[in-house]
Amino acid sequence: MHAVIIGAGMSGLTAALMLAKEGHRVTVVTRGFGAMQLGTGTIDVADADAPLDALATFPAGHPYAKAGAQALRDGVAAFTEHVPLAGSLEAATLLPTALGALRRTSLYPASYAAGAIETGAHYLLVGLSGMKDFYAKLAAENLARQSVSARAGMLDLAVPGGETALAFSRWFAEPGRAEDLGRQLGDLAHEGERVGIPAVLREEDFARAEAAAGVPLFQIPVAPPSIAGLEWNETLRAACQGARVQVFLNGEAVGLEVRDGKAAAVKVHVAGSVRPLDCDAVIYAAGGIDSGAIERDSYGSIADTVLSLPVYGPDGATPVAEGDALIHPDYWGAGQPLFACGIGVDEDMRALGADGTPACPNLYAAGSMVAGAQRARELSGEGVALATAAKAVASILRMEK
Repeated sequence: MHAVIIGAGMSGLTAALMLAKEGHRVTVVTRGFGAMQLGTGTIDVADADAPLDALATFPAGHPYAKAGAQALRDGVAAFTEHVPLAGSLEAATLLPTALGALRRTSLYPASYAAGAIETGAHYLLVGLSGMKDFYAKLAAENLARQSVSARAGMLDLAVPGGETALAFSRWFAEPGRAEDLGRQLGDLAHEGERVGIPAVLREEDFARAEAAAGVPLFQIPVAPPSIAGLEWNETLRAACQGARVQVFLNGEAVGLEVRDGKAAAVKVHVAGSVRPLDCDAVIYAAGGIDSGAIERDSYGSIADTVLSLPVYGPDGATPVAEGDALIHPDYWGAGQPLFACGIGVDEDMRALGADGTPACPNLYAAGSMVAGAQRARELSGEGVALATAAKAVASILRMEK
């Protein structure tokens, strides 16, 4: 069987690896590298103390209600087979943000682990003078307002190439620099303190810094690019290469060829021409509104720009109709309906037509393409990506049998 996956984000690459592991031929068509490097470097499932149990509280049209808890477990297992993470699906971990807020998450890199907010723990947040978007004093003061024992420190350090996490990450990858950072952080720490820094170190460099520090270190996610997300992207792409998954980078899917009611080929614009890529199954994981796969124009019309499927509303069960209010003026109120729009799916993740039946029996949707989730507000983005990818793969494998 040949499966074509449109999109190379978390859901697309994870689905590709799951199918390749089962011995199937897989091709990924993508305009770019996906959005993992734009996130926090965590797997968010739900804003709840027990994320896995919280899945049962989502409404019937939500992707979780359709995919189910087992699909989430399977998707997480497939992802962490390549990207080892700390944490669990059963109990959330409370981590600090760059502004000193407290944020629940489920799974995270080992370099974030010592930042878990625990009763009786003491935290030292250290800024780097040459880096923007991380203000240790502000973050520590906000933590202290929430009864967390925290104080701030600063290292006078600027690096060539910019003020972002990426510039610092490249700097610390040079021999000896991570160890030097660790020693300086160890000198700043009081006895019993855990030392937090902006997330600028790759996991391997972080391990060297922590060993040199002699005290527990942790990283705090900052503005993109996410170093953890970049590592995830690189790791999954390398795994795809090892599994002989073909990736059309800068290849743009522009439609389907349908024969006898089934998706028979994906039309791909690459190298100045459009050619059909024959397939037996398609997973549509192009990123939804965030990537431009779904667009709303200045007249209020919303459309799927890739496969021309009907766009479903935030209930996940009804196509958007002309005149539907998808944006409201209350910024602090309920989530904007627009952000929960996407492709309607059934419980097998098959993409739905306007009549609520599968558009093609072998066309599936996953990740941010799927309607019905307010991912940012729910803290569910990565969980939805992995659950829907795993459910689509399971449905394809069942179809093959």
